[in-house]
Amino acid sequence: MSGGVDSSVTAHILKQQGHQVEAIFMRNWDTLDERGSCPSTRDWHDVQAVCKQLDIKCHEINLVKEYWNSVFSHALDEYSRGRTPNPDVLCNREIKFGVLLEHVTKRLGPFQWFATGHYARTAGRGDSTVLLRGADKRKDQSYYLAAVDSKHFSRSLFPLGLLDKKRDVRKLAIAAGLATADKEESMGICFVGERRRFDEFLAEYLPQHAGEILSHSGKTIGKHKGLFTKTIGQSAGISGWQDKWYIYAKDMASNRMYAVQNRYVHRHLFNARVL
Repeated sequence: MSGGVDSSVTAHILKQQGHQVEAIFMRNWDTLDERGSCPSTRDWHDVQAVCKQLDIKCHEINLVKEYWNSVFSHALDEYSRGRTPNPDVLCNREIKFGVLLEHVTKRLGPFQWFATGHYARTAGRGDSTVLLRGADKRKDQSYYLAAVDSKHFSRSLFPLGLLDKKRDVRKLAIAAGLATADKEESMGICFVGERRRFDEFLAEYLPQHAGEILSHSGKTIGKHKGLFTKTIGQSAGISGWQDKWYIYAKDMASNRMYAVQNRYVHRHLFNARVL
């Protein structure tokens, strides 16, 4: 459980179905945020509150070291090469369905099922189990589980994947009176949070070299603060133009970004690349 409404409702649904449920809270990041409080501590308190309401045991597992070595370090290396990794995909493979399962087995003994609050589904049995999209295509999260070894899905449960609408989760939480029923949905990467600019966060770990942003014809149209500060397909953040500019390429050797305007964006982003 993460301390959010999704995992809270997942635990509630499983308990209602008659399962013997125990919650696991992962602490992956322990740095205080810019306001001097630790979001993971607040989340842990919320997990404890919901588990008390549901009358289930909860356990905290510290995986800060494992997360740094297997996810964060890899993400920094990718950003330094001009690419844009997805830490959540790597976290699910290396941490949640990796070292966490190992810790659970050692700490709690053999278990029957492993459940998460992802909007995804599974089909089949045993070695033939496959991962499917969630019923609500707008909230589908199967992409974040795509790198997980499929052997884990035969004993995995994704109760939320069967719900037609995200709002159904909130309704269930309110009806059950869960402590997280009114908690805002978290959309940020766990080691950054939602109140920090991501480029400013990365600048604390990666050297920041300013450079030029060029048009597709080679004309200088703006400046960037570092190749990692923009993702291919993202707005270039250049003001003073009628049409917005979008990054479609990065040149590592010259420390330059290349951008196109709206009327060219689809053709150029189809061939987007890091040089």
